[in-house]
Amino acid sequence: MTAAGAGPAALEITGLSAGYGPIRVLQDVTVSVAAKEIVSLLGPNGAGKTTTLLACSGMAKVSAGDIRLGGRSLLRLSPHVIARRRLAHIPGDRSLFPSLTVDEHLRLCARPGGLDVLELFPELKKRRNRRAGVLSGGEQQMLALGRALAADPQVLLVDEMSMGLAPVVVERLFSALREIAASSGLAVLMVEQHVHLALKYAQRGYVLAGGRVRTQGTAEELEERWPEIETSYLGR
Repeated sequence: MTAAGAGPAALEITGLSAGYGPIRVLQDVTVSVAAKEIVSLLGPNGAGKTTTLLACSGMAKVSAGDIRLGGRSLLRLSPHVIARRRLAHIPGDRSLFPSLTVDEHLRLCARPGGLDVLELFPELKKRRNRRAGVLSGGEQQMLALGRALAADPQVLLVDEMSMGLAPVVVERLFSALREIAASSGLAVLMVEQHVHLALKYAQRGYVLAGGRVRTQGTAEELEERWPEIETSYLGR
């Protein structure tokens, strides 16, 4: 279930336990994201935020619970099948191919209905024939985001989009993501270490610690309660 007024869930994670081999990282995690909504996963390093995204993409072992995209379970599906179901994932390392050009990245992932990335990011249009490995960090993150959006996803998972980038680039990327979600119906689940930045652009958030959801609320509620949350759940 989503928050009141958020609409039906595009992505619904219920009672999720997941990890790697015998190591269980997540325990009974329940999270939902509606169309046009940006939801943040917050918490310290090792809390299970990235593992939540990897479980949705079929890259972490699920031992209990369910993950549903548009009402259909993703359990036991391989990552490439999940991607075809219109779930896109931008990992923290961006996972670009250094030897491929901007144009080649976009053509590999483009689907009918996908975003015109070169219009969204004119910087990439000027560098369309350059290899990804020689782009600046900001340009690489634009390409990672653009490649995902070119695939016309229903749900987008974003892991640490601000990492290593100048504040002006970060604001540009998050502003673009918010506008796209609002206009296209895209549902976004994002992991972000910079709490106040995440809550500026999200509508809701979940706080993870020790592999469990400790609290949740609207962005405004979590922002107001953050000193208490840090003391009660994050041990700060």
